Amino acid sequence: MQLSRSDIQSDKAWRRIVVKVGTSTIVDATGDIKYPVINRLAQTLTQLQKSNYDVILVTSGAIGVALNQMNSRTRPTDIPAQQALAAIGQSYLMAIYNQSFAFYQQHVGQVLLTYDVFNNKQMLRHTIDAIEAMLRQNVIPIINENDVIAVDELDHQHSFGDNDRLAAIVTHETAADSLVVLSDIDALYTANPHVNPNAQAIPLVSEVTAELLAGANGSSTLGTGGMATKLYAADYLLKRARQMVLINGENPATILDVVNGKQVGTLFKGV
Repeated sequence: MQLSRSDIQSDKAWRRIVVKVGTSTIVDATGDIKYPVINRLAQTLTQLQKSNYDVILVTSGAIGVALNQMNSRTRPTDIPAQQALAAIGQSYLMAIYNQSFAFYQQHVGQVLLTYDVFNNKQMLRHTIDAIEAMLRQNVIPIINENDVIAVDELDHQHSFGDNDRLAAIVTHETAADSLVVLSDIDALYTANPHVNPNAQAIPLVSEVTAELLAGANGSSTLGTGGMATKLYAADYLLKRARQMVLINGENPATILDVVNGKQVGTLFKGV
């Protein structure tokens, strides 16, 4: 199904956007941090904020960044070691973001969340109030899961899925117009494009079917997500009358194309 400009809400309709960045977008397969990509992301989100958009960033990558800082290439399997890396990496990750955004004179604020926040109405209200206060002050909230505390995510019992589901929940709870997911792939495909040269990009998905979920597999080396978690996030939003766009994160400036109504990546939107 081909998209037209009218299929995507343009910048005239979007006012609040959640952008989700996965580990593979900011840390490459060898474990090196992609500083130029992070810089372009900061530049792009700052441009949106200064154009009167509310912008919320949901990021993964704390453990990936910590592995780089600790000169390690292998993610440990035991929970305490992962907790330690999350603590080390989160401070480095925020330092990188702070430096990148500061270059463009953009303030950011850190928000670390756990599952119980969304199960407690009072905690959720306080969290949303804090995010709203930051947005009113033209500050971009940077949200990540608190992996130092949320050990159930580290052993994958209740994983946010490399923060895909977390980003979807934040999109819904903050009444954002859309979630833009930056990934290491251009779009959702009919098959794995890395192994099947006949795979075709799917421009529009109005329903996440069992067939789509069955075809989703694989994950990055350093992250915990994959296409399946992105489909679950899209399904969560579609069932709540919201939308999601999946694009390649190698050039974050593509986000500007999305909000301007250009056909980029895969749009998940109910019809």
